[in-house]
Amino acid sequence: MLNCRNLSKKFERSLFDKLSINLEKGEILAITGPSGCGKTTLLRCICGLEKLDSGSIFLNGKEITNSPAEVRNIGLLFQKPVLYPHLSVSGNLSLASRDNHDKALTEVGLSGFGNRDVHTLSGGEGQRVALARALLANPRVLLLDEPFSALDSDLSLKLINDVRALLKSRECPAILVTHNIEEAELFSDRIINLLDSIN
Repeated sequence: MLNCRNLSKKFERSLFDKLSINLEKGEILAITGPSGCGKTTLLRCICGLEKLDSGSIFLNGKEITNSPAEVRNIGLLFQKPVLYPHLSVSGNLSLASRDNHDKALTEVGLSGFGNRDVHTLSGGEGQRVALARALLANPRVLLLDEPFSALDSDLSLKLINDVRALLKSRECPAILVTHNIEEAELFSDRIINLLDSIN
C-alpha cells in the first residue's frame, strides 16, 4: 500500500535518517516522539508539502516521491481543524466533494449539521467536520497530525475510538503522529518511535 524507503530529512539537525515504513491496507500506524523531533515534518514529506533530502515513497506500487501534493491522494488532518468561517459546514465539505455530504456527516456522528455555521461548532465537532471533508476526497492514506491533542480527555477518547472504527470500516490506512503514548496505543495497530530512526 504505502511504502516509504530510507527517508531522510534534516534542517539544523537530523530529524529522521533512513527511515522505512510499510503500511498495509486498513493498517493504522502511530509515530511517537517528543515535540520538535520531526513527526509533523515526516507527514508533510509523505503528503508532498515538504521535500525529502533522500529516500523514496511508493503508493500502490507507484513512486510518488516527486509528485505534487495535490495528485498524491493522501489526506492530512491537522491538530486544529482548518475550516473556512465564511462557509457553512456543507460549504466546507464542498471543498472536497459536492456530493454525499449527508452520508459523510452521518459517518462522523454529525447528522443534520450541513447548514450549521462553523463558528458555532465545538472543538470536537470541528475536528469531525475536518475528518468528514478529508474522507470525502477518498484518500488512499490518511495522515493525522495530533488531531486529538487539543481536546479534553473525555472528548479525545471518544473521538479516538470513533475515528479508529471509521477508518477500519473503510479499510483506509492511516498514520497518526503524537507525543501521547496512551493515545498511540488506543488508536493504532503498531507504534514507531521516531527517535529510534536517528543514528
